[in-house]
Amino acid sequence: MNRVTFWSIIDEVNSATDHNDQEAILDMTERKLMKFSSNDIVDWHNIKKLYMDLAYRNDLWAACAATHSHYSDDGFIDFRSWLISKGKEVYMGALNEPDTLADIDIPQGTANFELYGYVACYSYTKKMALENEGLNSILRKYTSWVTENSAKLLDFYERYPKKYEDADQRMADTYIRVLSRKYDIHKVIDKQPLSKETVTEIMQEIIHRPDISSGWSTSDLPSIVPRLCEKYNIESEEHNSMDFKMEY
Repeated sequence: MNRVTFWSIIDEVNSATDHNDQEAILDMTERKLMKFSSNDIVDWHNIKKLYMDLAYRNDLWAACAATHSHYSDDGFIDFRSWLISKGKEVYMGALNEPDTLADIDIPQGTANFELYGYVACYSYTKKMALENEGLNSILRKYTSWVTENSAKLLDFYERYPKKYEDADQRMADTYIRVLSRKYDIHKVIDKQPLSKETVTEIMQEIIHRPDISSGWSTSDLPSIVPRLCEKYNIESEEHNSMDFKMEY
């Protein structure tokens, strides 16, 4: 897995889905990743993490705030996942000039994609189970697990319903979380770092430029990302009581 394949997976998903349908994007991304080996999925995850780290910039955090999306520490993580999910052109454009995000369709408050941060984790769990146990064994174990736990789970689902998700789907998702304890991508990512060649290729495409001060205030947004502020009707007086600082 290299940077070219990483971005091609994202581009193929985006060309076949509604860019605002995050559920469809997650489903197709997982299907794409499942065609690769578990080692490749780890590489995809680590490439995404490197791009996430490179996007940890004050000016991008300001852009996140200007779209009226969640811009707490966790919210900025979700924003960067969203940014990567939009593809290389959008990501690189925003990395070089955050105000280019004014050129794309972002419904107000939607520039965040928390679950995209976990798509490689779930894909890795499923792929490892298939590689180590085989489909027939997994199905037998799943059937046994459902028989043993269905009454308790159905009672829980009835008390805590989820929109657009039936009991069968929730049961399958719960079982994947059970499997993830055994096949956890976080146990192997440090043992399988990206190759020096891959890191070098990624870094060579990045334009390294000065960031704005970590002491920026939301009252500064019109001077940092003027086009985004015009698009989302933000004036400097709106947020001048909301100052915060990135933690390094």
